Amino acid sequence: MVLTSGLEVEEQISPEYDFKGYLITNDIPVSVLSDAHQALKSSLMPAEEDLVAKALLKLRALTAHKADGKDLDIILEAYLEKLRDYPKDAVLESLNRYPDHAKWFPSWAELRDDVEFRCVRRLELLKAIERKINERQLTQVRENTRTTA
Repeated sequence: MVLTSGLEVEEQISPEYDFKGYLITNDIPVSVLSDAHQALKSSLMPAEEDLVAKALLKLRALTAHKADGKDLDIILEAYLEKLRDYPKDAVLESLNRYPDHAKWFPSWAELRDDVEFRCVRRLELLKAIERKINERQLTQVRENTRTTA
């Protein structure tokens, strides 16, 4: 796969056909890698708390739950705290789509899995870019060391 920034990316798949990550297969300048890193990093910004709170309340209203609602503030705060670590689009999509395929309000583990599924490839691409930047910088240091020695 070739991305618009000129990155040639290969998916890494396990023998069980599970996605394991990405490998950047071409030599590309660190400046281009840095631009791609910054662009990708900007797509990982968390959502504003009020948007997430509204989506959580909507999810709660559209799904069945065992509690009588007295602990709603605690539940809302706990989920908000956890969801701060994830990208806006992944969080909001999970919260908005969850009632369409589940009857019950999700446990944190169920919601986390759904959110992570929606952003794992971006995170893995970010790791691949970081590895390639480190590799390129190490190569440059070695070349500079050889020319000065």
